[in-house]
Amino acid sequence: MSQGGRPRKDDRLMITAIWYVLRTGLPWRDLPAQFGPWSSVYTRFRRWCAAGLWSRLHAQLCRKAWGQIRSVDCSHIKVHGAGANPAGGQEGQAMGKTKGGLNTKLSAVVDAMGRAVGLCLAPGSQHDLPACRPLMVHLHGQWVLADRGFDADQFRHDLASSGALICIPPRCGRRISYNYSRMLYRHRHTVENFFARIKRFRCVATRYDKLATSFLAFVLFASVLDWLNFEV
Repeated sequence: MSQGGRPRKDDRLMITAIWYVLRTGLPWRDLPAQFGPWSSVYTRFRRWCAAGLWSRLHAQLCRKAWGQIRSVDCSHIKVHGAGANPAGGQEGQAMGKTKGGLNTKLSAVVDAMGRAVGLCLAPGSQHDLPACRPLMVHLHGQWVLADRGFDADQFRHDLASSGALICIPPRCGRRISYNYSRMLYRHRHTVENFFARIKRFRCVATRYDKLATSFLAFVLFASVLDWLNFEV
């Protein structure tokens, strides 16, 4: 980026090339020649990942989070064979074997309008509660909406201790039944809608990246674009 904060022409071309990969899911080596050498685009992408550019862009937009409702949920993302053999093992790159094969679990917290304010990755075999643990900071002092998979005593205690108000339907057969607002719970569809929107990008719908940092960067980029759709 230029010193004044505005992207240079070369940066704009690189961003467009990265968006093209995000949208189509094609291998880096198959980038059209109009974007220049594929290796230059990939090197710039990895450099921006290392510098935390995508997370900073997303954090900047998250300052405009609207309302006090926060919906939390997870979604499974199938790992393509091209990304299934990372150096150091699959577990260290947020991959896990499930009944449906090798998956990555994407956890998200969205605001009242369905825009992501928190994102993280976990192996697909991990339960939703520990997978969402890094996102707890985004739930403090908010109305928290989640499905029955999040109905756990410890999770409820942690939320209550942080000043959050809880709207989670109790699991069947629970000894202690908790009340919740059915009308408010209907708003939980916003997080499902978020997953549906960002999975229109093929690099998010299917994971082709071996490295968790690269895949999360694509997810953050898709989330930034989703935010901009609301802003424009």
